[in-house]
Amino acid sequence: MGTIRRLTDLQLGSIGTTKILTLTTAETVFQISSGNRAFEAGNNTLFNIFYGQSNLAVNSGLIISSSNGAKFWDTITDDFSMYFRLNTAGVSVQLIIQEYKGN
Repeated sequence: MGTIRRLTDLQLGSIGTTKILTLTTAETVFQISSGNRAFEAGNNTLFNIFYGQSNLAVNSGLIISSSNGAKFWDTITDDFSMYFRLNTAGVSVQLIIQEYKGN
């Protein structure tokens, strides 16, 4: 997994890539696209989405809350990746990811 560096002078350019990840109770891996250095994951669904490293346990981990919850990661380097999953069986939802290029 790549590293995240925190800088105070981060300036984001335009959106580089938009991705839609379809999530179920099985883990789905996200890897940031080459040339992008920040991303936002938005959850417009009625279900909480969990994220973190692989082997996420049911109902544990960090949450992107339902109904327009979002998380933002910035100043990413290397080949950063993370996993997302749902905790509700029989449901499939879409997570919207916006990747940003630096100036």
